[in-house]
Amino acid sequence: MISTSLVFVAARTVRRAAIVCAVGLLIGYVALSSFSSRYGASTSLTLDSKSAQTALSVAVSAQESAGLTCSATPTLTDVVLFQRGRNEVSVLTFDEAIKASSASEGSIRQYCIAP
Repeated sequence: MISTSLVFVAARTVRRAAIVCAVGLLIGYVALSSFSSRYGASTSLTLDSKSAQTALSVAVSAQESAGLTCSATPTLTDVVLFQRGRNEVSVLTFDEAIKASSASEGSIRQYCIAP
């Protein structure tokens, strides 16, 4: 027969494990929700015909001013600059960019990562 002190120790261990899991999930949720506003935001850019800048160069400048480093070389990435047509560049997550590229909606132009 199991002694009552062993039952109390087991109950305390289970209670602590549940609290640790709950705190871990809460921290994960807060971290994901704080970064979610930055990802998946679509940015439409309109340039006049006299402008020397392209929509892609404006989008790269915007991402670099936000602290990201962009390059055309495929890499593990935070956001992707996806070009639809000539004057429309969107900031997408990697998964969204792969789906859009597979559907022939445009092409991945730049991979932007946080330093």
